[in-house]
Amino acid sequence: MINANLARTHRERLPVVPFSAMSDPKINVCQIFPHYAPVLAGAAERFRRYSPGLRKLGVQTSVITSRSDPALPVQERMDDCVDVTRMETGSVPRERDLLLFQETERYLAAQGKDRAQVVQTIKMDRRIFHSLWRIKRQGRALIFVSTMVEPETWGRTALHRWVNLQLQMWFQRIFDAVVVGSPAMAAAQRRMGVSPRRLHVISHGVNIERFQPAPWPAAWPELASAVLPSNAKICLYVGHLIPRKGVSTLLQAWPEVAAKHPDAWLILVGSVYRPTVSSEKERSEIETYQAGLFRDLASLPRVLHITQQPDIQRWYQMADIFVFPSTQEGFPNALLEAMGTGLPCLTRRFMGFPDGQLGEKEGVIRVVDDPAPAWSAAMTEVLSNASMRNNMGRDARDIIVRNHALDKTLGAYASLYRRLAGVKNLTTHGKSSY
Repeated sequence: MINANLARTHRERLPVVPFSAMSDPKINVCQIFPHYAPVLAGAAERFRRYSPGLRKLGVQTSVITSRSDPALPVQERMDDCVDVTRMETGSVPRERDLLLFQETERYLAAQGKDRAQVVQTIKMDRRIFHSLWRIKRQGRALIFVSTMVEPETWGRTALHRWVNLQLQMWFQRIFDAVVVGSPAMAAAQRRMGVSPRRLHVISHGVNIERFQPAPWPAAWPELASAVLPSNAKICLYVGHLIPRKGVSTLLQAWPEVAAKHPDAWLILVGSVYRPTVSSEKERSEIETYQAGLFRDLASLPRVLHITQQPDIQRWYQMADIFVFPSTQEGFPNALLEAMGTGLPCLTRRFMGFPDGQLGEKEGVIRVVDDPAPAWSAAMTEVLSNASMRNNMGRDARDIIVRNHALDKTLGAYASLYRRLAGVKNLTTHGKSSY
């Protein structure tokens, strides 16, 4: 049961403070994230990076999120452009999201409509329907941004799965717009009953100035320089260490690669702590999985794990190939960033794979089958062929610059926000893909 006293106390002590940037006559978009910076959650971090560019296009973003750490302030201005409000939601994963949306609805009601003409969320959960419905009744437009291609039917029996699907199709109609990152994600949403009129494909934008090939000679991050020999060939993975990311496949494949390439290193960059878990069962499963990973890692030659790095672009720049054996994604940031940096990329055909968008048919990226021996063979081959690496990396960079550059994404979001907010005849930057 949700702690009602906790919610009431938070409402009483949280002042309704006019945000500093809200006085400008701009479109105001409130984004609701279960977790936000400093927590490194994929979609939240992506939109944090978008905020400065959106502001230049006349879109002021604010964020309401859970206060995951009591040391964090209740209200904070981040990156000199995003006003963040943190709600007390407790520590029980199942209660956290429900309480967050209940508190958000009350907070927005106190703020008034002009504080947020558009409200955006990455959650589509039947339990938060009533809170979203009340937010919409306040006269605000609702956007759902899909971040993952999920199994489309789940449940104990065929009837249970059918009922769940019907409820999901009914619930999503509350949103004025549904945004996805790729045509594959769009197809999944159409199967869930989202009409083409409400469905918008906006690619994840890559900052092609930050994520670009390294200048020569490249200066390695200090941590890497202290551990790795200067002649190391680096196979890089970036992402959380959780079961769906498939890191265990890399560890199983590595002994053969290490034997054939004595100068090769496998670098895993990613957080162990996973605050975004949805249940204690999921938390336990992740902890068990990670314990097995680190047992295997300790017995392997030339494998290094480090936590997520703020200068992650420099780790991409020092790598020779990027390896991404995930089994389920939306449109993964790490893969796009690696391509933008000019890395040859090996990936699994994950659930939600964007067929035809990343040049896999032309050999720009390499799609590798599931078994570990296939990964050993692919990594060994690409490490052995400098010309192949150069060609793959160059073509990968071209695809990102042409189709997934940040400016194009910002322009598409700004255009959508304007439409939903009812603002006409304003200059936009870029072109939407819907």
